Amino acid sequence: MDEPNFTLGNVCDDLLRDSDDWEKFSRFWESLPLDPYMGDGGTYRRRKYSAISHDLDDDTVRLDGEDSFLQSKEINPLNGGIVRRFEPIDSALLDTSVFRRMLSHFSARIAETAPAGETGDPVRRINIHQHRIVATEKELGNPTPEGIHRDGVRHIVMMLVARKNIAGGASTLYDNAESSILTHTLADPGDYIFLDDRTCLHSVSPVQLVPRTHEGYRDMFFLEFC
Repeated sequence: MDEPNFTLGNVCDDLLRDSDDWEKFSRFWESLPLDPYMGDGGTYRRRKYSAISHDLDDDTVRLDGEDSFLQSKEINPLNGGIVRRFEPIDSALLDTSVFRRMLSHFSARIAETAPAGETGDPVRRINIHQHRIVATEKELGNPTPEGIHRDGVRHIVMMLVARKNIAGGASTLYDNAESSILTHTLADPGDYIFLDDRTCLHSVSPVQLVPRTHEGYRDMFFLEFC
């Protein structure tokens, strides 16, 4: 069985020391539409989704123009098995230095550690997800309502963009036998978990409002390298 392969970090420390682009980047979470596909009937998730092709040779990015997203029931027993279509990510987000530095950095890390059989085509498909999980007085926010799972890709970057007025939201990683190996809360903007999806499963605990507030949220950015 493959050993779990993951790292923790913060992009603001690792990649963006001389960048003032974070505020511009984080604004793209202010108007995410409601996710209409929640199998549990929840109204706590807002999201956008796009797929891109990234050419490692010249670092160019092309939007695939495909707004549909499909996971199997085996991967996602709650929301899998149907084609889901989401509003695409704003193309201006793809021009921010935050996104471009993240893309180059994690693509290079994957290329450096890839087995010989995975280094052929320099053009890689990447799924990009923006999520806002909302907690209110009437409803908890549940970042992973499907429970312990993998996403069915090769590598994932899970990065916190913002947390406001919430408690909870602890990420737990598991080996392929579903034994817990790490519990870690992404607490500061830019905190990330970078993992090999083939060697780790993951889940996140629900988020709830802190006292004397009316709404809170957890904003996340995901890169899935297929």
